Amino acid sequence: MKIADLGKSAFNAEVFLWKKKTSRVGKQIIFLVAAALFGLFTLISFHALLAAICWVWLDVGLISTAAIVCGVDIFFMLLMLVFSRQKITAEEIEARFNRNNNLNELRNTLALTTVINALSGPLGSYLGQHLWNLLGKLFRRKK
Repeated sequence: MKIADLGKSAFNAEVFLWKKKTSRVGKQIIFLVAAALFGLFTLISFHALLAAICWVWLDVGLISTAAIVCGVDIFFMLLMLVFSRQKITAEEIEARFNRNNNLNELRNTLALTTVINALSGPLGSYLGQHLWNLLGKLFRRKK
């Protein structure tokens, strides 16, 4: 595969990964905003209703009524926090895998190209000449 194709594939995988990630984070933000709005409006109306139910029908005291209302609020808060959490999808895992594979291939191709260019250029001829001279000195007949 050509270097440009590897770079393009890695870039496309990265773009796809960013799209999926922003979609997931956007959904989490929407759920958190919904949880905050739910908490705000519910606290206004549900507190009075729950306090009245506890006070009149269950015949509990003021402290017990406040504790029951607080417990229900904590339950709904935890429920909305659980809904706001989302797992990484299989598409995101596949996109990361493709990106990493393409980047590794790109690095290997660039490294091999660099070595070949270095050995075929002036440095390679200089090293080759010195290696040839060294081998010639080692295997020369002694007089």
